[in-house]
Parts: sequence; C-alpha cells; structure tokens
Amino acid sequence: MNNVYDIPKFWINLDGLGHSSNLNVIESYITRVYCMQGALHFHWWLIDVVQRAVESSSRHTWIDKLASNVEIAVNRKRAVTFDSVEYLPNLIFHRKYSYKPGSFRFDQTELVSTTISSILRYWLHFPSDELSLVQLSLIEIVVAKSPSSILFLDKIWEMYATPFSTVFNVWNKRSSKANITKSLADLQERFVSHPFATADSLEYRKLEYLSELIAEWMRVNGLDSDMQAMVRGWQEFSSSLNNLFYIMTVGYEPNSRRNRYLTDNSPTVFHNCE
Repeated sequence: MNNVYDIPKFWINLDGLGHSSNLNVIESYITRVYCMQGALHFHWWLIDVVQRAVESSSRHTWIDKLASNVEIAVNRKRAVTFDSVEYLPNLIFHRKYSYKPGSFRFDQTELVSTTISSILRYWLHFPSDELSLVQLSLIEIVVAKSPSSILFLDKIWEMYATPFSTVFNVWNKRSSKANITKSLADLQERFVSHPFATADSLEYRKLEYLSELIAEWMRVNGLDSDMQAMVRGWQEFSSSLNNLFYIMTVGYEPNSRRNRYLTDNSPTVFHNCE
C-alpha cells in the first residue's frame, strides 16, 4: 500500500524531475567551459605578466621585484633559491624554486623570461605534464578562429579531455616534443579552413547564434558574462533550485592580453611551456 500511495508523488513531480535534469546538464556544460577557458586565460595571464615585468623599469610590485632578482641572478650566474613567501606571502601553499645558472648567452632576456615563467608556474601549481600542455594548445587553436560558444560542444570537450585518443589517436604519449609541436602546428594550419573557423559558413553562423542564445540565457537568469562569475552565480542559483525541489518532494529543507598570441603563426602553448 505504501508504494501505491507514492505513485501520485511520482506523477506530480515528474515535470520537476525533468526540469531538474535539464538544469544539471546546463550546469555541466558551464563547468566544462569554465575549466577550458579558465586554464587558457591563466596561461595568457602568465605570458602577459612575465613580458610586462621583463620590460618594466619599475620595481614596486612583487612581480617587478622578482624580475629584478632573477635578472641579477642570471647576469651574475649565481645559484639562487626563490621562496614564494618573500613575494606572495598570502599564498596557501608556499614553494621554493631553485635556480641554477646555465651556459652563457649574449642575449639574456629570453633566459630571464623563461626563468620567471618557470618560477611562477612552480609557485602557482601550473601543470607541466605533456597532456595538460597539449590540452591548452588545442583550446588555443580552436578559440583563435571560432566563436567562444564552440567550447559548449561535446566534441570539443572530448577533444580537451582525451586528446591522445580523439584528435591524435595515432600519438604515443611519449612522443618527442618536436613531433608533438609539429602535429599541433599541422592541426592549426588545417583548422583555419574548417567550417567552424570560416566566417561565412553555416556552421560558423550556428556558433554565432549559439553565442547569442547563451548570452540571452545568462541575461535572463541574472548571470555574468564572465565565465568565473557565471559559474559561481550558477552554482548559487542551482543550489537554491535543488533545495526548493527537495522541499517540494520530501517536505523539509536539508542543512544547508590575448590577441597578440592568437595570430595565424602564434606559437602553441606546448611550445611556450618548454
């Protein structure tokens, strides 16, 4: 008899269950895009902040001071340990980077830049494995020529999550850096003529329309166009909906600088992160 009494609850809440399922799907897509865009934007930030620090004559900010000390260590060929606590004292996890001088170069600027980049990658826990660098390179290639809505496509997420078994299914993860760089360069050249990257193609126009739909959906739901704010707002919105749905079905509330790096000949992320 208890099962019989529960049958009306199922039918009454069936539409709500379907709606909740749709919201979970939307949340999943937004989170995917945040993962891909966030990783790429932090990479762009790193390139930009290092270049600015190397070119700056000021020594007021933490990054300027780091650049100055790295330059001194490089020019004097001194082994130095750079402790994050001296530059970023509020980091949750502090790390020490040991710099050891290499062979002499007439132009030390590139060495200073790469050393600063390596220090920041180590301090801020940037991934350095081949898979992560390939993932960033693939997303950089795609978003350079297509509307950002392309990141909402399932195939793009599959490409990002498993590049060695989707895009480059003949690759061996232990392939040399030269082979990986060449394969990425070939993909970048081919993608230029892909319908997703051709402005007058039907596929490109569909992506533009999808961008408009996403922007409208975010506007209606009071979400920010910034991806990080959008995810944060969506999580709060979703939590409220889930609590409301729980109350309805159970009866109580539970406890509660970019374009510079996106030209046709721009180096891939993998190449930049040597």
